[in-house]
Amino acid sequence: MSVFLLLLLLLQRADCSDGGAGDWEKEPHYWNSQARRALHSSLMMPLRTHRAKNIILFLGDGMGVSTVSAARILRGQMEGLSGEETILAMDTFPHVALSKTYCVDRQVSDSASTATAYHCGVKANAKTLGLSAKAVVYQCNTTFGNEVFSVLHRAKAQGKSVGIVTTTRVQHASPAGAYAHSVSRSWYSDADLPSSAILQGCTDIATQLVTNTDIDVILGGGRMYMTPEGTPDPEYPSSSSRKGDRKDKRNLINVWLNARKGRNAQYVWNKEQFNAVNVKTTDCLMGLFEPKDMKFEAFRNRTNDPSIVEMTEKAIRILSKNPKGFFLFLALTETVMLDRAIQRAAELTHESDTLTVVTADHSHVFTFGGNTPRGNPIFGLATKLGEDDLPFTSILYANGPGYTHVNGSRENLTAVDIFDDEYMQQAAVPLEIETHGGEDVAIYAKGPMAHLFHGVQEQSYVAHAMAYAACLEPYTNCPLDLHGTAGCRNMLSWTLVSTAGLFWLVEEQDPIFWHVKAKEALHTSLSMKPNTHQAKNLILFLGDGMGISTVTAARVMKGQMEGKTGEESILAMDTYPYLALSKTYNVDQQMPDSAGTATAYLCGVKANYGTLGLSAAARRKDCSTVKGNEVKSILHRAKMAGKSVGVVSTARVQHASPAASYSHTPERGWYSDKEMSPELIASGCTDIAYQLVHNTDINVILGGGRQYMFPKETVDPEYSSVSGSRLDKTDLVKEWLDKRKEDDTDYLMGLFEPKDTRYELERNPTTDPSLTEMVEKAIKILRKNPNGFFLFVEDNVSGRIDHGHHAGQAKYALTEAVEFDRTIARAGELTSELDTLSVVTADHSHVFSFGGYSYRGNPVLGISYSKGEDGKKFTNALYGNGPGYQIVNGARPDVNETISKTHGSEDVAIFAKGPMAHLFHGVQEQSYIPHAMAYAACLEPYSECHLESYSSSESLRFSLVAFLLSALVSVTTLI
Repeated sequence: MSVFLLLLLLLQRADCSDGGAGDWEKEPHYWNSQARRALHSSLMMPLRTHRAKNIILFLGDGMGVSTVSAARILRGQMEGLSGEETILAMDTFPHVALSKTYCVDRQVSDSASTATAYHCGVKANAKTLGLSAKAVVYQCNTTFGNEVFSVLHRAKAQGKSVGIVTTTRVQHASPAGAYAHSVSRSWYSDADLPSSAILQGCTDIATQLVTNTDIDVILGGGRMYMTPEGTPDPEYPSSSSRKGDRKDKRNLINVWLNARKGRNAQYVWNKEQFNAVNVKTTDCLMGLFEPKDMKFEAFRNRTNDPSIVEMTEKAIRILSKNPKGFFLFLALTETVMLDRAIQRAAELTHESDTLTVVTADHSHVFTFGGNTPRGNPIFGLATKLGEDDLPFTSILYANGPGYTHVNGSRENLTAVDIFDDEYMQQAAVPLEIETHGGEDVAIYAKGPMAHLFHGVQEQSYVAHAMAYAACLEPYTNCPLDLHGTAGCRNMLSWTLVSTAGLFWLVEEQDPIFWHVKAKEALHTSLSMKPNTHQAKNLILFLGDGMGISTVTAARVMKGQMEGKTGEESILAMDTYPYLALSKTYNVDQQMPDSAGTATAYLCGVKANYGTLGLSAAARRKDCSTVKGNEVKSILHRAKMAGKSVGVVSTARVQHASPAASYSHTPERGWYSDKEMSPELIASGCTDIAYQLVHNTDINVILGGGRQYMFPKETVDPEYSSVSGSRLDKTDLVKEWLDKRKEDDTDYLMGLFEPKDTRYELERNPTTDPSLTEMVEKAIKILRKNPNGFFLFVEDNVSGRIDHGHHAGQAKYALTEAVEFDRTIARAGELTSELDTLSVVTADHSHVFSFGGYSYRGNPVLGISYSKGEDGKKFTNALYGNGPGYQIVNGARPDVNETISKTHGSEDVAIFAKGPMAHLFHGVQEQSYIPHAMAYAACLEPYSECHLESYSSSESLRFSLVAFLLSALVSVTTLI
């Protein structure tokens, strides 16, 4: 750790002792310097194109992005900080992608089918392990001939050492996907197999652990499945429920040891024995420390059980003795401990020869929000009460055992309750066990060929990318050199299979389908070359409230609107090659708002909740703190550089998101002077609509909000019952037009509603243009400028998606998101990726999730096929809080097909394509976004960036190459 970083951490610890942020965060210099350091790291980031000697795959079971964000805060708070600014070990990984987690027969997957995907490179059916989707759950006879093999198995076949470390039982679905082939994830021992399955030749998972693949290191729980029925457990000898349960009387521990005679193999079951293992003289180690799963870290017996960090270290020290390298899989259920294990693994290996990948199998219907201030305890209560005047936890589950009624109402809570070890966070739907979530999960990667992990990928791609990086089968002819040279682009001599017209139940059952899909993605990854030219044009698409769960649900909905099952659909933003995650907290709020976040992603400086275009030195609603604390937006900088600029929104154009591009105000709600007191106006503050017209010369302004532009005496042209709201008698539209009398086609203002525009579902296509139509018009006007343009687009997931989520109306929000994606696609058709940097992101998320173990193709807005503990159905789309909460006669109401909150605090995605799009990678502060965009276009303060522009000859040559590659990919010959 550098002296600077050490000093910074000490300052943070000292200044955050009260749970808040440090005073340095109020200064723009802090965020500008941080962004410059991040840019420097991005520009200097080496592309490691040589072969990986070692592969480590960390699996956070159920670790959705919301869990990672919450764990980051928890880890920081455990260290005495406010938490939001903390950097996890996985946050430092330079490459990030998103993984689509659905399985062949389920929209919301389980740990078995996902394990088959990320281990074996083939999507499978729920509850099956190491088998293609031709295998049918619980039907033993469908096992044979449908086996698929894992990266661990392939690594062993190539002479590498391999290992499994987990805090679950080693027979659990996540590790079992690396070695087992089973039509049931629950067949831990032969005692769990039906007699018919045994007669048909199926074997239990524990047997396969010791017979299928020669695994060098096995550490975790699960010893009861390894010993004969009735064998007393060495740690709990008097416990009848922990005795061995094998009916075949085999001791699989001895089977494993006997197969390794002469290879320095050891078995241990407690920490004392584990600590005594000499890694220099031990080549094989099995350690089983609990009869079933190991205990959570908080309850771990430190005398008897090693920690995950200790097991990780022991495994790496043993496996790394093999000169051919190793493959190590680690599965954990606790994110903070996972991150500590990641950190320790990094200290024991070298990034130059070790590919490290961190991902999750699936998410959970877990969210956290609730208008919490900066530094609020992650397990604490939200600062506001619900509509029932009762408190609620900031962490919320959409369903699960935390749902309780007390005399027809929610349970009252105190701070004491939530820190009780037995307390369960609140849930909206009563279930015995909370369900998995259906949204995408993150992939973090570093080391050789880590850049293969980018964009949005199928989960089955993970195995293929790792195998390619290490030149494992089927990529053994991969010409990657161990010392740094690569000619890998010529390796993929395969051609593609056309699957047009086939139904998913047919095509997805064949492993070839997934192999071809992964190879196609690999071909794209290997052919991808960073565009290091200067961006002429910049487009920033802002999905207001568009968390990752919204993106995933919108993808499914888009496909279903097209008559497909939906999960396999591809959004326009999914095709963007570069992806990063953005930390959304405000300086004073753990749960951000659209104003503070807009200041971050437009001005490059994090701000306080509710303030626009001002540093955090400004205080909300305090006019005296405005002067001297103004920060400039990238739109303003683009205009100063001679570019045309535009703002398009389906909200009012004075809404917080677009307003940060041109205004400086301590209150996001000051749309017109009507919202301001005479004292505020007298003190020198001006309303947002006034600043829209006077602060920056904006060429195109399209959206809602016309009532704030006219005097209160002016009747709205569309609604006779609505009038303008301005008290100063000013007609701002006339003022804007008068300044531009000589410009007929270079400027356009279109205000289509008095306030926000209508939801897409309610839009009148005769009177109101769609977002797509507005963006098309804006681009056609702005692109006439030979110096280029900057365009900010907010909606669908932005203005109206956000509002749809606030109303708890997923149908409106997701329909807006689909329209937003259509807009992104149309903008791509109207511009060139050669000279236009396009960035898609969100300001924040919502406490929105979807889960319920729904079947493949289930309507994303439909109801669950199962019922809650109260015997009633529930919707797949769920909110952690909001207006959808109801109690009828002391109970939750039933729902049916006719029944169709606060912001969330987790990270949101950044999708990017075009010049310098590779600057968007890893996990970044939200304020990094405009710095990266400004650098790409050589705008102030990066006007001396020395990036070359594309010439017309280069564009022609690139277009020809793109055409030839497209023609090559269109070939439809079988492998």
